[in-house]
Amino acid sequence: MSTHTGGAHDPVPARGEDVTACVPAVLADGASQGRAVSLRCTYVPRDPFAVVLELPGDAAADGLRWYCARDLLQSGLRRPSGEGDVRVWPPCRRGGREEVRVLLRDGFGPFLLEVPAQPLRNWLVRTWEAVAPGQEGDRSDWDTWLLSLLDG
Repeated sequence: MSTHTGGAHDPVPARGEDVTACVPAVLADGASQGRAVSLRCTYVPRDPFAVVLELPGDAAADGLRWYCARDLLQSGLRRPSGEGDVRVWPPCRRGGREEVRVLLRDGFGPFLLEVPAQPLRNWLVRTWEAVAPGQEGDRSDWDTWLLSLLDG
């Protein structure tokens, strides 16, 4: 798995390689400045429709993980998107830079993150380079998925 911070001229990931970025974010915790955290974003081409968003252990008890649709994050860059545990609002200017607001919910409560828009965009571009839009179905193992539904 590669760790990545989302620079402007990043190499295209190797076919099948995970695309990961640790994006700096601010966890809104009621304090005036919030708390700096790192949002780990991972795209695994073997599961081409989903992304994984993780907060490390310093942000929450043992670290927390959410799975959501890659399209949800992409559409959240243009309009409010998501329902339930993951919601995304389009960039707004704050302190001279564009920030995306991401709300992550779980049993511990809600976590509202302010994420710089450009590193998130850069990472999403790299995921689309790994598996292009519309080609996700070609990369999915539908037989295994169907068997897991029938067994469950």
